[in-house]
Amino acid sequence: MLLCALAEVCGDVSFVEELPGRLGFPDVKLTWPATRPGGFAARRLDVDFEPASHPHHRNLEDVEQLLDRSGVSPHAVDTARRVFRKLAEAEGEVHGQPPDEVHFHEVGAVDAVIDILGVCLALERLEVDEVVCSELPMGHGTVNCEHGELPLPAPAVAAMLPGVPVRPVDVEGETVTPTGAALITALSDRFGPMPAMTVEKVGVGAGSREYPGLPNVVRAFVGSAVVPAGISQTGNVVVECNIDDLDPRVLPVVIDRLLGSGALDAYVTPLVMKKGRPGHLITAIAPEQAVETVVDVILRETSSLGCRTYPVTKYHLERRMETVETPWGPVPVKVALAGDTILRRVPEFEACAELARTAGVPVRDVLAAAGGVFDEEVE
Repeated sequence: MLLCALAEVCGDVSFVEELPGRLGFPDVKLTWPATRPGGFAARRLDVDFEPASHPHHRNLEDVEQLLDRSGVSPHAVDTARRVFRKLAEAEGEVHGQPPDEVHFHEVGAVDAVIDILGVCLALERLEVDEVVCSELPMGHGTVNCEHGELPLPAPAVAAMLPGVPVRPVDVEGETVTPTGAALITALSDRFGPMPAMTVEKVGVGAGSREYPGLPNVVRAFVGSAVVPAGISQTGNVVVECNIDDLDPRVLPVVIDRLLGSGALDAYVTPLVMKKGRPGHLITAIAPEQAVETVVDVILRETSSLGCRTYPVTKYHLERRMETVETPWGPVPVKVALAGDTILRRVPEFEACAELARTAGVPVRDVLAAAGGVFDEEVE
């Protein structure tokens, strides 16, 4: 489904049609039947082959050798290797084996190899700078596979879900496969709502199953970010909790610990909570990789029994640090830029305050001197 959606965006399926021959699967036939799941006009990609003509099990080394022999771009091969490594680590965690000893079953089959390498090639052809994925829809029930009947999400999928937002859907069946989970978790830069963008192309890939009330499709939107010139856009996560029973003297320590744990910003907002109790909202903004550490600080350092997270998009100017000389000593200054244009300079207050204490002068004089250096340079 992912490959079909991305191929439709590319407007060309020739790079997919070449894959069976490149991978040494001359008997494999690809077809692209038209379908209308839930009223969507879409195509489906079918990979037809005789299973008896191909190895039933492949390990990570077998798959990597196939990829290396394909002759496609090294970047796409490296990306595909990363996806299969993600799969091997998940399977290894489930079965208690090192990743290199895992034997792929369904995910090592011909169609999975074509799917994964094809998606990596499509993203390369589209010259995508960032991949944003919505929450993953999770069905319920069981699925039959090589190891028998397993609960959903399948164990290998579950092993790849930490840190990934999901949502329940009223569907009995597998809505996220191990191959799909590996592609999404290995290739997505962040998860969340659709970013601000000018949509240029939309691709729709259909699945073979039918779910009542839910179109079984994957949609790929490709476009350009709508961000003013000179302003950058990044995805972050807000972590927050409400507290009404914490000694407020602890709050400055909590803020310091949050900032030291990887949070980009942390602050406290006064609240009036249930029953009219005064309380505080503790908020931290963190990159995805620091969320677990930030949550740990909140749960250990405060009286909160839990906290919530949600994704946010941050727009920011580029920054650099400079040092300016004042009559009382050097002061580090934060410089904000939009492209090559300097918009403002902000002297570091703590450095100015320390110089003022040492020299016995008002801190406003040091701040003015540090700002005056910039004014003179601009003039």
